Amino acid sequence: MSYVALEQKLRRIPERDLATVSRFLDSVLTASESHEPPAARQLGQWNGRIWMADDFDDTPDCFKDYL
Repeated sequence: MSYVALEQKLRRIPERDLATVSRFLDSVLTASESHEPPAARQLGQWNGRIWMADDFDDTPDCFKDYL
């Protein structure tokens, strides 16, 4: 959205609601300023914490009739 289109919308807002819009814009600006990018992933950070059963890829007995 362009600034011109946004300004046109702001001009149509009743004066009694301008304080609410201003508080909303302040909250958006505050949130965008304090937003930190997510930390980079590190390979192997779950190493040793999870495991997979040796028969993970095997078809369970209850499904063998459907194959």
